[in-house]
Amino acid sequence: MKNRNREDCENSEYEEEMEISEEEAIETSSHSKSKSKLNIEPNRFWYNIKIQPPSDSKKRKLTDKDISDLYNNALRLLNKENDVYEAIRSRRNASDRAFYTTMLKSGTLKDRLSTLSVLVEESPVHAIKALDTLFKMACKENRNEAIQTVEGLKNLMVELLLPPDRKLKFFRDQPIDKTNISSKDLILWSFEDYLKRKYFELIRVIEILSHDVVIYVKLQILGIIFTLFMEKPEQESNLLKLLVNRLGDNERKVASKASYLIDQIFPKHPHMKKIVIQEIEQLILLPTANRHAQYYGIIALSRIILAKRDTEVANKLIDIYFVLFAKLLEKKDKEIKKSKISYSKTKNKDNNVTEFEDAVDSKMIAALLTGINRAYNFAQINNTVYEKYLDVLYRITYVGTFNISIQALMLIYRVSSEKESFSDRFYRALYHSLLDPRLIKSSKHALYLNLLYKALKSDPILTRTKAFLKRLVQICGHHEPHFICGVLYLLAELIIARPSLRPFVVRPENHEEENTDDKLSEKNHDSSSKNESAESEKNKKYDPRKRDPQYSNADKSRLWELTTFTNHFHPTVALYATQIVNEQPISGQPELHLHTTTHFLDKFVFRNPKKHDKIKGSNPLLQPTKTSEPGKVVIKKGTGISKDELNVNSKEFWSMELKDVPVDQVPYDQFLL
Repeated sequence: MKNRNREDCENSEYEEEMEISEEEAIETSSHSKSKSKLNIEPNRFWYNIKIQPPSDSKKRKLTDKDISDLYNNALRLLNKENDVYEAIRSRRNASDRAFYTTMLKSGTLKDRLSTLSVLVEESPVHAIKALDTLFKMACKENRNEAIQTVEGLKNLMVELLLPPDRKLKFFRDQPIDKTNISSKDLILWSFEDYLKRKYFELIRVIEILSHDVVIYVKLQILGIIFTLFMEKPEQESNLLKLLVNRLGDNERKVASKASYLIDQIFPKHPHMKKIVIQEIEQLILLPTANRHAQYYGIIALSRIILAKRDTEVANKLIDIYFVLFAKLLEKKDKEIKKSKISYSKTKNKDNNVTEFEDAVDSKMIAALLTGINRAYNFAQINNTVYEKYLDVLYRITYVGTFNISIQALMLIYRVSSEKESFSDRFYRALYHSLLDPRLIKSSKHALYLNLLYKALKSDPILTRTKAFLKRLVQICGHHEPHFICGVLYLLAELIIARPSLRPFVVRPENHEEENTDDKLSEKNHDSSSKNESAESEKNKKYDPRKRDPQYSNADKSRLWELTTFTNHFHPTVALYATQIVNEQPISGQPELHLHTTTHFLDKFVFRNPKKHDKIKGSNPLLQPTKTSEPGKVVIKKGTGISKDELNVNSKEFWSMELKDVPVDQVPYDQFLL
């Protein structure tokens, strides 16, 4: 790897010893014949070794030179301890030593890693040479060897070397100013200092590998970073920084996995939300941050699960969202002005780049709005903060993608409902969205219908609500049956919530008022009077072309469009429409997916129902709810027949009487069997 620099992962001591063969990690030292005893008995978990607590009665003042001399003495004792251990071990297990030497000399990479790991696992304090060899192997330029060695070191650190409940300490941070310090204390403290420094070197190696040109290497390193961060507190700030920085990786797979892994932190460490948010904020609000990093940073933030106690966290999230919102729009306005100036020069050259950036901006705005809507219920921020961006939100409802428009309208509705004052501008924007041709192909039908239900239920002007219902039923002729079923269910629930709408829906029009104007106009032969009467008559008729629904005179008409759906080709649509016209409660579930073409075709597949509706690998708190509230429609992604539905080729379905067959399954009974 050309971008790997040995100086970044090896100190001068490593460079002097690179030519030393790896089998020397267990070679018998010159002190093998000595009869010295070990100060520390072999122990796999060195941090559980008990030492005599230093006395508090006497302390001494240490200069930097004193500390340095004491540290050098401790290192000498540690090295001597290792030499004595190797001498004792080689005398007792000569055959094991020969086997290990053979593995290190002629074994494969996995053999060498396994051998060195076994040596470390026996007694980490007495395995300095084996650890040194492993760290050298991690710094080699061979990509495969480096990755496998780092993976092995990760396992050793997590399972054996690092304390589970505290961070490592440097030698100078130990209570070395006490007077009754033993050799055992010095050896353990020097080993802990050694391990802390080596672990930091490992983090530097991991950082270098995280910038590798091979995607597989990046993904492997991401997993290692995440495991070390989750399992041990040592170097957690640096590990978190490495993990967050991968949000800006040029490879989409790497950035996406980094976002997913960040989401997995909070179930185990819920109190780290503020720390993670601050780290992501530093990344995405940098002046040099690219849109790629900002997008995946927003995705990671918007997926944070909030609770009632997370008010401060929610406030912080909304602050970040709006700051980024302002920066994004400011940058976009500058680009528009710049493009107008240099349009003739860059018309053909930068077309593809502009389209890509527009697509990224569209996704980013959608992610921002999603995050704001999710954090809104848990935040306590003055509505003036939102009102500053209302003009921007209204602009988005007209120029953004339709799914973004829905998110913007939802946010506007929430702000308005908090103030208990719904502006005419909001209802005009919502009324205009009904005629948007992109609504037909939108993937957010359930979200849109739920917003409509809430807005119409809260609308204080009955005439405007009637105009909405007329336009809503009018556009159903251009939509698929599942959307029509959702609209009819919404209509039925609105009639229950607002009984004053019932005459508008189920009673015929009263023509007497309209005929009165005709009779008066016939008696008046004056031309001016005729014009005035005609204008008056026109103003009293329903006008679907009005921009503002409250001036469309919908109260002068009835919802006669509903009757056409009583003869609809789809049996469920016809049933719902008939039940509404006959003032009967709707007998059905507000689940739009039950009426889609995909669900219809699934009945011909004859496969077993799915056991779980939850999407694999997803956070269950982010999944769509399976239960419905009054007036709320639900649509579930995925295909297949649910466990509650009978398969159309089953004996139970064949034996059913026609009157007992659900209306949406009558065609199967009539034409399939």
